[in-house]
Amino acid sequence: MRIKYNQIRPQIDELLASYSGLKEEDTENNSSIILTERISINRSYNSFTMDNEYDVKILIPLNNDDLPDVWDIGDKIDKSYIHRYSDGKLCLETDAFMALCFYNGYSLLQWMKNKVEPYYYSYEYYTRFGEFPFGDRGHNLDGVIETYQQIFNEDNVAKTYELLRAISQRKYKGHLPCPCGSAIITRKCHGKSIFPFINDDYLFSIANRDYLRICEAIREYDKQSGD
Repeated sequence: MRIKYNQIRPQIDELLASYSGLKEEDTENNSSIILTERISINRSYNSFTMDNEYDVKILIPLNNDDLPDVWDIGDKIDKSYIHRYSDGKLCLETDAFMALCFYNGYSLLQWMKNKVEPYYYSYEYYTRFGEFPFGDRGHNLDGVIETYQQIFNEDNVAKTYELLRAISQRKYKGHLPCPCGSAIITRKCHGKSIFPFINDDYLFSIANRDYLRICEAIREYDKQSGD
């Protein structure tokens, strides 16, 4: 994100005004802002209403490209839950999807309303009904690939891989055939969805890292298959 304090201050104030139970901690460094204590969530979907409070720690990084993180410090989320890390940090989304949201103008309040609150609602819904109300991403590389399929609006995994390869090579020629192999020029095919990852250094670093992870998984699979 690479946010400066004077740029994020209005968003922090907006967040504190919307969640009166949150408090800003005093910190001795300028590397992050920490909000703790309680958030209240009241949401309804499919005839199920959740009205609950959760004790959280929110870390908002400053002057670097890290994404905001949330910890469930009140232990409301079961430790065995698949979208909770062992230290209590919440697995809200893949880095690529979340970074793209902020790239497209997400505020911290939008992040809370559209990612953090739905996380808790999905958990409560899942514990009662055994299914996720808004769908569920796969885990590890499955979730990464699904993320880019959503971003690229592309069902085909092989085409998604080729689009990631083009990003990793930082190849964008709008008048040339799209890397997906459609024979349609890029700007009329997947150009709009891949351009941010080619143009922005931070988004590129995430997509390139994910592409290399996928390549390594393919090599490992081929190696095991060859044995």
